[in-house]
Amino acid sequence: MANEFINIPDWISFENQGAGIAVSDLDNNGQQDLIVLRVDNPQGKNQAFYKVGKNLNPDGKVTGGWGNWIQIPDWFSWENQGADLAVADLDGDNQPELIVFMIDNPPGKNQGYYKIGKKLDANGNVTGGWSDWIQIPDWFSFENQDGSIAIADLDKDGRPELIVFMIDNPDGINQAFYRIGKSLDANGNVTGGWSEWKQVPEWFSWENQGAGVAVADLENRGVLDLIIFQIDNAVGQNQAFYKIGENLSIDGVIAEENWGHWLGVPNWFSWENQGGGIALTQINGKHKLFTFMVDNPPNQNAGFYEVLDLDDDPVREGKWELLPFHSGVLAVHTALLPTGKVLFFAGSGSSATRFASPDFGNEAKGIFTSVVWDPSVPPGPGNPNFFHPKTLRDGTGRPFDFFCGGDSFLPDGRLLSAGGTIGYNKFKGRADATVFDPNTEQWSFVKKMAHGRWYPTLITLGDGRILATTGLDETGNNHNQALEIYSATTNTWQQLHFQEGFPGLPFYAHLFLLADGRVFFSGGRMDDALQVEPSIINLTKNPVQTKPVPDLLDPVFRNQSASVILPPAQDQKVMIIGGGPVGKPDKRDATDKVSIVDLKAANPTYVEAAPLLLPRLHLNAVLLPDHTVFVTGGSLKQEDEPLARLQAEIYDPATDTWHLMAAATVPRLYHSTAVLLPDGRVVAAGGNPDGGKSVTWEPPDPEEEMRLEVFSPPYLFKGSRPVINQAPTEWKYGQTLTIQSPQAGNIRWVSIVKNGVTTHAFDNGQRLVDLDIVSQGAGSIQVVVTQNPNLAPPGWYMLFLIDTNGVPSIATWIHLT
Repeated sequence: MANEFINIPDWISFENQGAGIAVSDLDNNGQQDLIVLRVDNPQGKNQAFYKVGKNLNPDGKVTGGWGNWIQIPDWFSWENQGADLAVADLDGDNQPELIVFMIDNPPGKNQGYYKIGKKLDANGNVTGGWSDWIQIPDWFSFENQDGSIAIADLDKDGRPELIVFMIDNPDGINQAFYRIGKSLDANGNVTGGWSEWKQVPEWFSWENQGAGVAVADLENRGVLDLIIFQIDNAVGQNQAFYKIGENLSIDGVIAEENWGHWLGVPNWFSWENQGGGIALTQINGKHKLFTFMVDNPPNQNAGFYEVLDLDDDPVREGKWELLPFHSGVLAVHTALLPTGKVLFFAGSGSSATRFASPDFGNEAKGIFTSVVWDPSVPPGPGNPNFFHPKTLRDGTGRPFDFFCGGDSFLPDGRLLSAGGTIGYNKFKGRADATVFDPNTEQWSFVKKMAHGRWYPTLITLGDGRILATTGLDETGNNHNQALEIYSATTNTWQQLHFQEGFPGLPFYAHLFLLADGRVFFSGGRMDDALQVEPSIINLTKNPVQTKPVPDLLDPVFRNQSASVILPPAQDQKVMIIGGGPVGKPDKRDATDKVSIVDLKAANPTYVEAAPLLLPRLHLNAVLLPDHTVFVTGGSLKQEDEPLARLQAEIYDPATDTWHLMAAATVPRLYHSTAVLLPDGRVVAAGGNPDGGKSVTWEPPDPEEEMRLEVFSPPYLFKGSRPVINQAPTEWKYGQTLTIQSPQAGNIRWVSIVKNGVTTHAFDNGQRLVDLDIVSQGAGSIQVVVTQNPNLAPPGWYMLFLIDTNGVPSIATWIHLT
């Protein structure tokens, strides 16, 4: 089911001061019903109403129609700062009761109340009368920004508990609290006393416009979990979040380690809310979280809800696996080698302390600058799945510091890494260049560049040479706007310059080689406010000519965005995804905007695509062999772990649709990376919100994320995979080749995928190129390789077969020259 908000019909309020949602089977027909509450704020005293939507289908949609609004009697408040409702059978007669909650905002201290409407009929009418309002004791808040209730039998004694939740709005950051009213009797009175107020940890919001609470046994462990929901009213568009506290005790205690991370509610579109909430139920045995909002646009308000699946389902959302070992070094830079191994390299890894230490690069003390990981070797004694290359040292004896350099693959499979760090405080770029040989698994120097580069971009051109652009020079004062092209054949660099008047390229500019040999700058960048439009760059002339590409959405919010050339590369469409404002001090939220440009058009122009489900920057985007785009990691704000995006997303270009994926365990922020593995999984690594203070890698510095996590996309849970029995290793442009596969007749695509090399939210290596299928069947497929080296630059690629169900084979490595 796609994540979408569903409109609640006949919402007639212009101003609301609270709202709520509940789910219950009111007529015992085996189908849940939806109950929503709205608190009207007219001239004079407030009024509250609820209505029922009948018979929810498995997607949470109302199929039996909606009833009329029913007024709640004796609503006495003139100003409310929160409201909610719940449904439970308090007296055991198989007719549920309606529990209605409000926060009254009188001239002094606020006060919370609830009342009971007895014996709801099938249409939600109260047939047994209403109780008086019951005061919730020890309400301490003078200002609230919403609240909520839930009903659950926490101690399984047959008498339910009342869970009350509220957001306090003191001076400074908001705080959220909940408490338990024990053993409700048939009239809703708390007979077992009240717990103390318990604070919800890691509350980050300064302004809230909605809140919710729910209770359920989410893991079927025989214990109940607490779900907390909030609407954050940030500068700009609102966002909603929920978090889970496992193993809720009768006294409201949840152990600190049992609180999960905040997860985002996808597709939140409102800029102003006037209430919201959550309800939790099971439909067909699956836990469904109903998230609810009152949208407050310039005119009449509107109510909407969205249904989220809380149960794990790898077929729908894939699956993450946290590996039982660390990455060896901080994975600031990550590259998939044509041996199938993964190279993590960091140099000093954003630690000025490590950089300045005489032990920096000391292999005997474990202070490595790079590491090779073999994903095919299982961990354990006698299974060495890590290898540490020797520290490469410059002419002064100092270790070569890869940190914040640029990287791209040469046609023979070696990795060129150029630039990096020669000084912290202020940062200075180095002019050195090195290559990593995947066969010897060692580094060596090649010819230096003319000047230093810190935060450069490197890409491989159609003739196998490598273009280096941008970055701070060796003084740390100047933006190196000269272009240099490296030839491995001659071990030389050629310099080019932009035409006069062009401002140059920003740090870590997102660049793509186009089919006609020109280069496209997407607008993506790393912490650089340089005012330059996305541009097509013609390298055939010196000075280098440029042509602007207009209409990029949110151009000033493309810091640490992600950019990809959409599959297949033949379509020549580039997509830029998310991003945020420039500079750590700017704490405005990231953008969810996505733009796509067709670069085959005579006058290319960006057009709007479906937005991200969850706005983010510091994200990583990975091309998957089924022609989709996987997005993982990042945060709603710059280097902000409480707002880290754990849920991944997958974009389908065929339908212009994003799908929410499983939540990772590890937050991935600045300096995180992710690459596709030959088996079709994705490894996510690295991340450090701020510079570390350690010299050694182990134990990990609190600011350096050393854990590795691997994502298995949904296609790995959809049945058997096609198999490549035989394929040539050496390929030529324009060649016709035969691939042996038992599933030859069921193959939709034959594709080659360039191995990724990534840093600072941009993988400049990855691209997916489809091969023309000439014939298929009887155990073999004949394909024609592209004749255009600009479409598929020379080098090593992963060959995938993708069947008609979208399931890829394990890749076979091929070498295209």
